[in-house]
Amino acid sequence: MPWPQRLETDRALVRDPDSVGVLISGPADAELSVVLFRGGWADVDFFVGLDDAGTLPACGIDSAAAFGTRLDGWVSRVFGKIGAA
Repeated sequence: MPWPQRLETDRALVRDPDSVGVLISGPADAELSVVLFRGGWADVDFFVGLDDAGTLPACGIDSAAAFGTRLDGWVSRVFGKIGAA
């Protein structure tokens, strides 16, 4: 495959994706952005407020279950415990 790879905007043309991303928005403009790469790492950025924003460590992700566990932790970090009052 030639480098750099062509960026596709039509999802139907992608046959072998290198990454997948999610953007989660919450109360008071809080956001969590996660892009998981096939190599086992993720770019994780968050914004809770002017004094609480940045990136979170994200490497060594070797399975869907490991990603789910890490995602649960990131969501808790940014939005608090799920179901907490």
